[in-house]
Amino acid sequence: MKYILSFFIVQIGILQINAQCYPDRHNTTWFHAWESCEISENPNISRGVSHWILYDLGHVYKLEDVHLWNVNDPEHLEDGIKTAVFDYSQDGNSWVEFGQQSFEMASGKSIYEGEDAFSFDGIKARYLLITVLETWGGECAGFGEIKIGVAPITATDLVNFDMDCNEINGYTELSWSLTNESKTVSFDIEKSKDGKDWKVINSTGIIAVQQGQNDYKYTDDSDKEAYYRIKVTDQSGNSTYTDAHFCSKTDIKANVYPNPFNEHFTVEILAQNDEPLIYELSDIYGRKIKRGIINSSSIINTLNFDNLGLEPGNYFFTVRQGSKTGHLKLIKMKSTE
Repeated sequence: MKYILSFFIVQIGILQINAQCYPDRHNTTWFHAWESCEISENPNISRGVSHWILYDLGHVYKLEDVHLWNVNDPEHLEDGIKTAVFDYSQDGNSWVEFGQQSFEMASGKSIYEGEDAFSFDGIKARYLLITVLETWGGECAGFGEIKIGVAPITATDLVNFDMDCNEINGYTELSWSLTNESKTVSFDIEKSKDGKDWKVINSTGIIAVQQGQNDYKYTDDSDKEAYYRIKVTDQSGNSTYTDAHFCSKTDIKANVYPNPFNEHFTVEILAQNDEPLIYELSDIYGRKIKRGIINSSSIINTLNFDNLGLEPGNYFFTVRQGSKTGHLKLIKMKSTE
């Protein structure tokens, strides 16, 4: 099977008004369909030799609702797809499985309108691969037409922001990437001491993003701890901010209050990136009392502890994120009752 774009409708927010009783009906002729009667090597090598069809949308889009018309020729209804697996890709080489979907057999009638099958829920893709797993009994496989709602991708949708806090050489390296090669963008790199008041420390100006030119870096020579974020503006003037990251040159910053405490205490943790925070409360003998994982993109993460049944004495709170750690010493007071 080859690349094929026939009988595929990309619909971008179009409002259609129809007076027909059956506005989406599909005719009953076999040549108004895609049909494969010979299996071949699949572009996704994990699919092996199979019936497949591959769409190149030309650019990366957000994919949404799917409407499909099966083979509607009364003499070939059994060739319609019953089950298929959908894979998607942004480069045509690395494939992500969306999942298997089932479809109804067409009616073979001239008023056949297909079915609202499923939604891609906004996945970002340029290439869409449909591999037929089962037909309605036919030796060939195919469908009449497929319509997928899509939305354009702006540059701001495709920014991945990461940081390397280099405590040895005393600098902070910011890195980010774009995967959309058809936009003009600008980046404003912002820095803050407290995560509230931000200052622009570098502006790239307008960049014409070309294919293959997707990775960007900026080095802040400061050796001070700080928050960073990037403001991204696309060619239409729309702007958005990446999540803020906190860069600690040494350990993770964490605070506890009140300390000493009676029954209740609160721990605030300053995350440095999007990796999970792993925390642990233990006694002076190293025995674990409480352990947990925080999966959050927030900078400040708050944990409340109450009625743990702790005896008066010293305790230790440890938090890890990647290679960084933070340590707190807590004191449980004796009850005054």
